[in-house]
Amino acid sequence: MNDSLPDSQSGGSALHGWLSRLRQTRFTQLLIGLLLLLFVSPFIGTFSGELGKTIATLMVVFLLATVLIAAALAVSDDQRHTRLTLALAGTCLILTILAQLTESSSLRIAQEILTIGFLIHVIRLIVRTLFQQRQVDYDTIAASLCGYILIGVTFAVVYSLVMDIDGSALSIAKSEPSSELAIHFGDQHTATAIYFSFVTLTTLGYGDITPISMPARMLTTAEALIGQLYLVILVARLVGLHISTEMEARHSDAANQNRS
Repeated sequence: MNDSLPDSQSGGSALHGWLSRLRQTRFTQLLIGLLLLLFVSPFIGTFSGELGKTIATLMVVFLLATVLIAAALAVSDDQRHTRLTLALAGTCLILTILAQLTESSSLRIAQEILTIGFLIHVIRLIVRTLFQQRQVDYDTIAASLCGYILIGVTFAVVYSLVMDIDGSALSIAKSEPSSELAIHFGDQHTATAIYFSFVTLTTLGYGDITPISMPARMLTTAEALIGQLYLVILVARLVGLHISTEMEARHSDAANQNRS
């Protein structure tokens, strides 16, 4: 009995340490999930003919599940908040799967609206976390990158919603491959929505996909503005935080030298 107690305490301590380390890299994990979504989904769309629509859609849903779950865990501060955000992420995933299986436009629109709300909630919490930080580390930089990428992903879902409501809101150049002539987030066409969103977010504007309706034009303008403002504000915040941390360290070193 006495020998087993230290072992159990040691095991609990190891588990607590592992969870603590996992918590410290939460935004790095989310960043990995986002990068997988960005760089794997184009290949799924390209080979959707060979894979089949069902398998391609399931692969995209798996990538989306990775992002949503990682996002829910990254922004959760306590068990209650974790359960709430995981439940919301799970609802988004269930609606996505049902919308793809039933090919229901109503379910698709409901899923897109809920996903947009969830992603906006995550972005808000990430920005709040960044402004509450007192020092810059690798996970802080990962959080700032996650916020920027999530803005692009959110607008990808927004454009998908716009196209479901008005199929003529965006015009895609006829020179594009026929398999890519759609903007739907959550299926094999996810990469097209992401591509257009990030081309707009970074103000590249290639012109192969053009907003036609006034709501679509205003949304692209809003995304470009938000993307630039995010970079300016966050870069200023991180640089100022880094300078402040260095000055505090120098003052602390000077005070220690004076005492000695």
